[in-house]
Formats: sequence, structure tokens, C-alpha cells
Amino acid sequence: MIENEILREVWRNRDAFAKRHRYNLDAMVEELRQMEPQSPNKLVDRSAELKKTRRRKRQRSDR
Repeated sequence: MIENEILREVWRNRDAFAKRHRYNLDAMVEELRQMEPQSPNKLVDRSAELKKTRRRKRQRSDR
């Protein structure tokens, strides 16, 4: 099945990336942060939406 082939490729790439960084999460995050400005993809910051959602949930639970 094609989906399994795609997943296997994603997992293979993820594992190779982790292995390159000796499974050090800090090193992986640092490289991803350095790669971010060169990415052609537009990043969306949803932190404001998350704060609003949490605030609404707190208000409901306070009632």
C-alpha cells in the first residue's frame, strides 16, 4: 500500500535525522531552528489562539 511506503520513508528520514544528532533533542531542535528561516513554507503562529482557548476553558470551569 502506498500509504505504508510513505510512512516508512518519513520514519526512515526521521530516524536518520535523529541518528545524525546522536538522538540529542537539543541538537535536533537547534538545527531545526537554524533551518526555519530558509524554509519556503509559511509558518503560522497559533499561540494567541491557544491562549484564548485556554482562557475560555478556565472561565467556563470557574462558573
